[in-house]
Amino acid sequence: MKNSHLFLLAAGLLFCYAPELLAASSTGNLDITAMVPTQCIVQSAALPFGTYSSGAIQQNAQIGVTCSSGTSYTVSLDAGTASGASTANRKMVSTDGSNSLNYGLYQDAARTRTWGNANGTDTLSGVGNGNSQSIPVYGYVPAGQTSRAGVYSDVVAITLSY
Repeated sequence: MKNSHLFLLAAGLLFCYAPELLAASSTGNLDITAMVPTQCIVQSAALPFGTYSSGAIQQNAQIGVTCSSGTSYTVSLDAGTASGASTANRKMVSTDGSNSLNYGLYQDAARTRTWGNANGTDTLSGVGNGNSQSIPVYGYVPAGQTSRAGVYSDVVAITLSY
């Protein structure tokens, strides 16, 4: 009988500690990754000069540029859609296309640096910070033009290279 009590006691002890004897663990890794792409977005702007009555008009606008942080970019402006226009001599054209009104676009309020599309000459370079950055465009319609009455307009393409 003594052996049977020892057997039962041993079986009971084994049963009580069996979950701990059978418990095990294993470890692994959960790899986490993300990619931030190099990207830039340009927000178009408008530059309304208002009414021209032979006196000079100055107006400015802001182009918005948002680039991922650390991304280098260059902003350029073309000559517009008027026939014969250049970045040094832009033209708004009347609705019927028969008349024009000269104007200029500049990078500074003093009108010493024209906007253009000759990389490194009349473009603007910067580095993105992840937030919208404002790029000024200073417009100027010179005095003394004898254009016919009407509505004049132009569309200048903004190119954001990165």
